[in-house]
Amino acid sequence: MNFNLYLDDKTAEELDQTAKTLGESRSGLIRKALREWLDKKTLGSPGWPSQILEWQGAADMPPFESHRDELLPPRDDALS
Repeated sequence: MNFNLYLDDKTAEELDQTAKTLGESRSGLIRKALREWLDKKTLGSPGWPSQILEWQGAADMPPFESHRDELLPPRDDALS
């Protein structure tokens, strides 16, 4: 879907500079900003930001489960 967006001069200049710095298009930045805003404001949207939901993890990080054998066993009485 295409539509026109009218910005004041200062906002347009900041958008152009940020897009250039990040190596993105203006449309791409606006699309990401709108998606982030909708994720936060829309009722019924997931509670996590899209950056978290889309994160694939760090390749050099060991799996979480690999450290389970280092945990102490649970106590017999959990309230003690």
